[in-house]
Amino acid sequence: MSSSPEGLDWRVLVDGPLSGAANMARDHSIAAALPPGTGTVRFYRWSPATLSLGRNEPVTVEYRGFLRRRPEIGVVRRPTGGRAVIHDRELTYSVAMPARVFGGPRGAYRRVNEGLVEGLRGLGVDARAAGGRALPPDAGPCFLEPVGGEVVVGGRKLVGSAQARIGGAVLQHGSVLLVADQSPLLDGPGRKNGGVSPGPVTLSQLLAEVPSWDRLVAAFRGGFALVLGGDWRPGTLTGSEETLATELETRYASADWTWRR
Repeated sequence: MSSSPEGLDWRVLVDGPLSGAANMARDHSIAAALPPGTGTVRFYRWSPATLSLGRNEPVTVEYRGFLRRRPEIGVVRRPTGGRAVIHDRELTYSVAMPARVFGGPRGAYRRVNEGLVEGLRGLGVDARAAGGRALPPDAGPCFLEPVGGEVVVGGRKLVGSAQARIGGAVLQHGSVLLVADQSPLLDGPGRKNGGVSPGPVTLSQLLAEVPSWDRLVAAFRGGFALVLGGDWRPGTLTGSEETLATELETRYASADWTWRR
């Protein structure tokens, strides 16, 4: 197989709703077991609704208070960086690819976000990549404000993404807000009436009707294929990926991992 981006063989996985620990374990296992010359795009959902924390994000009093008030919501710490997100009514994507393609992780981040923009434009949404800077892990929830390269509509954040290098691969995953409500995180102490950012926007606010799951998957698959190139096919987890994911799920479900910061 060619190591050039244009020559990657891409596999597309579509999963039903899974727990936070299962979803993070699958993403991690796909990146850790990635064969040379290949990439994998995965689309998935969450059950139950779950608060995810960035790998290096401090666990604040606000997050603990939110989880006490909402005991029906799960919690997981991601293998990637970034900041807190409530995963509920959304489409979540993940992309695993060799770390050296597209000029390395930063180039890959730009390309993946370009693919998201193309997918959204295919749905009739005037999306674009934001300018700006990166923010530190303790800067508050992910959707508080957009950072450089993230996908926005009219200056408001629609997609939040995070990335990590795992072995010889880059893993990037993120949330496309459909009807999801991030306000329990955004309206915490010190954030009410904060005019720094107008807050996120959802597809339900941008379109007359939220597209079906199948249409969403098709649109983003098409956007990624257009930008990332290569050959594309549907697929499933391999036996070795399933075995590794089962092992990793124990880590992602553990309190030691979740509350380590």
